[in-house]
Amino acid sequence: MKIVIIGNGIAATSAATKIREFDASCEITMLSDENTPFYSRPRLLDYLAGKVSFEQITIKSEQWYNKLNIELVSGAKVFSITPQENKIITSKGDISYDALLVASGASAATPPFFRPDLKNVFRLRTKEDADRIIAAAQHVRTAAIIGGGLLGIETGFALTSRGLTTTVIEIADRLLPKQLDAESSLLLKASLEEKGLRFLTGKQAAALDADREGLCITCTDATVLRADIIVVSAGIRPNVGFLEGSGVNVGRGIIVDEKLRTNIGNIYAAGDCAEFRSTLYGIWPAAKEQGEIAGAIIAGQDAVYNGSIMSAKLKVVGIEVASIGDIAVGLGTRTESQREGSSFRKLFYENGRLKGAILIGDTSDYFKLQKEIALPAPRQSA
Repeated sequence: MKIVIIGNGIAATSAATKIREFDASCEITMLSDENTPFYSRPRLLDYLAGKVSFEQITIKSEQWYNKLNIELVSGAKVFSITPQENKIITSKGDISYDALLVASGASAATPPFFRPDLKNVFRLRTKEDADRIIAAAQHVRTAAIIGGGLLGIETGFALTSRGLTTTVIEIADRLLPKQLDAESSLLLKASLEEKGLRFLTGKQAAALDADREGLCITCTDATVLRADIIVVSAGIRPNVGFLEGSGVNVGRGIIVDEKLRTNIGNIYAAGDCAEFRSTLYGIWPAAKEQGEIAGAIIAGQDAVYNGSIMSAKLKVVGIEVASIGDIAVGLGTRTESQREGSSFRKLFYENGRLKGAILIGDTSDYFKLQKEIALPAPRQSA
């Protein structure tokens, strides 16, 4: 049996590990569009900040692929697939398969105002992106980050640690609107400002331009911010373009069922490119879980994916933040808040059951709360 995995990230490598656990003899080929070994994308921010070397964030060396008898084809851009022929068309030639796992990940989203033609305007998703930003940061003083999400805040502090005066622009009226409520977001913003990061909330970038004085961002309310470097952090977009015309069902991502199978029987998907029950998770733990389950299923095991708990962790300049589960407040939601020193926690209950949590400062209960939130709801008595 020949198994091909498109991708070389956490979903792809987790799947390959699980396949080899159950099948020692099948052929496994992994296709990576990067020319680097598998590295920790969450720790790319530490690399950008200059805290670690690339070797320190590398997870799988060449020896790992050799040990598991996996063929890694680096620098392989996938152009299309033809399911009728079980064939993948790539920049390294055509590759056939018996079973295919698409774990192609996602790319940095490109908002309409993005100007790749302007010098020192960047997005951040890969080591190559980080290297370009590092090179530019050596010769400038100021930076602006468009997007106040997890990546935007961490990118801001990475550049601050390199000595740049950095401002984060966020369209919402608070930071991390998907992960924090208004109360906890305000506390985080105050703590981050004490560490030197600047914020402009409630501002929507509309245009990027350059003149003799450098780069400038114009917002919809006519606010103008100047900077020497601009990093656009506007979320991610699943890498699914090569599936156009293939017959594989694609919504926002590749649509999969509880077996992480697409509408074509021998094609599976996992990670940031996969859409399960109308959800794109876009988080490392979910990608790992999906990869492991997809790998087990491809290897002939009986497994089911029931979804993942939404969670996020952030650590900048010693401030730890965690958000777990559902923090939306409805009519039946009860909350409990506790503040002690520099630490804050808020728990969200519905029908007596913990459904979400926010932790700032002390995040030692992260995994304990995550397990409690993941517990199935009790069955209703007849």
